[in-house]
Amino acid sequence: MSAHDLRKPRHGRRKSRTPLLAASAAACMVLFNSWPAQAAVVWDGEASQGTAVFGSVECASPGSLVTAAQDDGHGTVFRYTKSVGTYRCESRGIQVGGSRYDFANDSTYWFGWEQKFSVVPAGSDWVPWQWKSYPNATQNYPLLMTVGDGLVRLVYVGPGEAWKTIWSQPVEAFAWNRVAIGIHTSTSADSGWAELYYNGVRQTFSDGTTRYAGRTWDSANEPKWGAYDRDNTTTEIVNRVGSLKAGTTYGDVD
Repeated sequence: MSAHDLRKPRHGRRKSRTPLLAASAAACMVLFNSWPAQAAVVWDGEASQGTAVFGSVECASPGSLVTAAQDDGHGTVFRYTKSVGTYRCESRGIQVGGSRYDFANDSTYWFGWEQKFSVVPAGSDWVPWQWKSYPNATQNYPLLMTVGDGLVRLVYVGPGEAWKTIWSQPVEAFAWNRVAIGIHTSTSADSGWAELYYNGVRQTFSDGTTRYAGRTWDSANEPKWGAYDRDNTTTEIVNRVGSLKAGTTYGDVD
């Protein structure tokens, strides 16, 4: 399944009178319909706007994705509840200008948010965030987070389902933490990369770098937030997520 193209309202245009004017108009249209090259907050996923900020919602009943007002002084947040008997309650993709945003190869994106978990299980884990591929191809999810055994982890999943934990940090249930992830998309492991800030501090990965190199793009990719745990449907998981933003630099989303 592919995301819809991002389209903004078009205004009437007169015919160009010279080749120079025509070229200028074409260049403007390319810029108009592209993710901005300069630093900018491109998506404001503030929960007070409701779930329409997301591309779609995948939350099996009786689970729910709702807004929760004034959570521990963090204002309005999203509350994802994965219910007992189900394995998923997630949002998929983002809406920009009223249309589902179509992410692209060879581009840089930053996502920032706050998260608070109800469960940090021992002996198992679950997923609060994914950079998910559609349709499933060489990489089902090049990057994802897992929560379990007292840790939150960032995992790189290479072609062939080669899982590698590239970062981990102790985490407690019912504690707020701020996350910012930068991704440069590429089908080449030499060109793609990821960066991570946790509670405002740039993180070092397991290979000793602050920019992890890897293949980060498949046929199409979108971010997912929520709670996913195919291996354990016996536990209710609640993930509260707030202050969601997307941009082109870390400064846009911190």
